Amino acid sequence: MKARQSHIEVLRIVAILLIVAMHAIGCVLTTTNEWNRLGLTSVNAIGNMGVTVFMLISGYFGIRFRWSKLLTLWLIAVFYSVVETTADWWLGATPSASMLYSVLTPVTSRRWWFLTCYVVIFCLSPVLNKLVEVLSRRQIHFFLGVLIFFFILSPTLLLHPLTGDAEGKGLANLLTAYLVGQYIARYGFPFWLQRHCGKLLVGCFLLAFVGSYMAGCIQPSATIVLCKDNNVLMALGALSALCWTARHPFSNAAANWLGAFAFPLYLSNRGVLSLVQPYYVGHVNELCIWGYFAAAMVVAILAAFVLEGVRRLLLDGLCSRLGCWADRHLPC
Repeated sequence: MKARQSHIEVLRIVAILLIVAMHAIGCVLTTTNEWNRLGLTSVNAIGNMGVTVFMLISGYFGIRFRWSKLLTLWLIAVFYSVVETTADWWLGATPSASMLYSVLTPVTSRRWWFLTCYVVIFCLSPVLNKLVEVLSRRQIHFFLGVLIFFFILSPTLLLHPLTGDAEGKGLANLLTAYLVGQYIARYGFPFWLQRHCGKLLVGCFLLAFVGSYMAGCIQPSATIVLCKDNNVLMALGALSALCWTARHPFSNAAANWLGAFAFPLYLSNRGVLSLVQPYYVGHVNELCIWGYFAAAMVVAILAAFVLEGVRRLLLDGLCSRLGCWADRHLPC
């Protein structure tokens, strides 16, 4: 497994921040302000690359399955599930047995679609990693080609999402991204990508922005038509972002430390934003809403630091003890 690299950690942080930005501006989808719609389309045209970037990085570094890590993931998910449900109760949601059950089973209940898919890939990682090791390069090209055709090219060019997931927010696309990351870790970036990654990233952003904006002019609900996770522009843009970042290495201890808070920010931001969005949702047609967005993101980031600090204080000891027992006694 590759050692942590500061430039890649910064990309991971940026990817999560873009996802939080999309969550923060979610209430402006129906705005009648043209400038706000331009901003919304811009954020979506780059922000929807975030999840794919995150999974490419996971594949690039390689996931190594351990029972202790799986238990830690589950306990982290339960903690942030409690946080999010508490926010829902504060906003008036009625407590119920089904809600409690969802809190205790956040992975299998798909409370966060990305976390559920990530845990599945985490569990399958020994097999997925072995695939890249034992298959010939030609076989890997064929395997990845099939995945890319059915789960990226088909939804983009033929408008046929095979998984029934119109936006690509599911296991198939994340599995494809992980295996692409594994391939790159083993064989390196293709020459054409290394040479043109910067131009490709900018080009994917501009094409997604212009196409989505024009579609939104015809039909407002089509504002993010080219900004879906299973669109080739998002996939190629994410890959280009990873390639460009990998070509500009640097080392910074602060970046490595901050990278550890990227995932907690993803898990906590929705609950935190649900508490602050009511204060600015009424300004969706005013330019001042961008100031509210910035403030909401700052609140979400600061809350993630506090909540993660509390989680570590409460659960790190338990995670360590359960993890040590699991690694010793459970088969792997």
